[in-house]
Amino acid sequence: MTVCKASFILTNLLASTYAFQSSTSPSRPSPVVTRLYNDLSNMATARFPTSPEDQVRQAAISMKEASKDGKKRHSIRLLLPIIGATELDDWPGGARQMMEAASPLVQDIMTLQGELKNDADDDSSNKEKITIAESVIDEADGVRALFGQAPLAEDDSISILLPSADTVPKLQELDKQVGPKRNMAIVNSQWKRKTDFGMAFFGNRDAKVEFAEGFEPTFHCSNIMVEGDIVRILRTYPGPWRVYLRMANEEDEMDVDWIEIGTKELIYSKTAEWKKAATEGEKDGGKLFDYGIPTYEEVTEMIVSREGYVPKSLSERASAAFTFIKDTL
Repeated sequence: MTVCKASFILTNLLASTYAFQSSTSPSRPSPVVTRLYNDLSNMATARFPTSPEDQVRQAAISMKEASKDGKKRHSIRLLLPIIGATELDDWPGGARQMMEAASPLVQDIMTLQGELKNDADDDSSNKEKITIAESVIDEADGVRALFGQAPLAEDDSISILLPSADTVPKLQELDKQVGPKRNMAIVNSQWKRKTDFGMAFFGNRDAKVEFAEGFEPTFHCSNIMVEGDIVRILRTYPGPWRVYLRMANEEDEMDVDWIEIGTKELIYSKTAEWKKAATEGEKDGGKLFDYGIPTYEEVTEMIVSREGYVPKSLSERASAAFTFIKDTL
C-alpha cells in the first residue's frame, strides 16, 4: 500500500471515530472509543503527512500531547500550499502571500485543538468553541497574530505567523500576557542564525536569542534537496526527527511515495558536539539552537547508505531541482 493511500484510509478512520463518538455518546466519550481514537492519533502522527489537512491534524495532535505534558511554547513548521504561483516566482506576493496561505491552516489547527479537547473532556458543559481573531502586529512585514478565545480563559491561546527577528520584542510582550499555562505557538519563524537578531555587541541580543530558542519544535515539516534527491524532515511530538525520501514511479511521476530512511532523537540542550558544529568557522555565534535536526551531512549519509544507492546524474539532478521548486503538499 502506498503512503498516499494509507494516509487517506487513516484520515477517514479518524473522521469515522469522531462521528461514531458524537453519535453514540455526545456528552461523555466511551473509554473504548477514546482509546481507539488515541491509538489512531498515535498512528496519524507517526506517518508522513501528504496533504495540508494531514499537517493540520498532526500539528493539532502534537500540540495537544505536548500541552498535556506541560509544554506550552511551540514552534510549528508547515509546508505551505503555494498560491498564485507563476513560471518565474513561486511566491509572487512574498511574505504577505505566504501569510495568506498559512493563516487558514493555523486557524484550522487552533479550531481542531478545541475539538480534540472536547473528545477528552468528560464535562459536557465545558466544551470548547474556539473564537479566532486576527491582528497585524508588524505593519512592515505584515506579521499576524491569531488569538484563540475559548469558553475558559485558561484555554485561550495565540499563534504568531511568520515572525521575524524584529518582532521578538512584541512576542516577548505577548508571552508575558499569555502566561506560562496557555499555549503560544510561533509558525514558520523567519530566523535561523544569531546574526538575525543583530550583532553581538547589541545589549539585548542574547535575551532575544534565548527567547526564540525556547520554542520546542512540537510539529515540523520541511523540504530540502540533498544529493539530487527531494527529502522531507518531519517531527511530531513526542517522537524523533524522521527523514523521508521522495520516490516517484518511473512510469507515472504523479505516483509518489515518501519512504522513511532514518530517524534521529531530539537534543534538548546544547551539547559540546552541537556547539562545535554550530559555531565552527563562525565569528558571531553561528546558528540558533535547532534541537538536533538532522544536518545535510547526516541526511546525505542516510541516502547513500541505502541498499542499491546509485548517485543521480546531472540530468536527474536538474529534473529533481525543478520538481523540488514546484512541489508542494
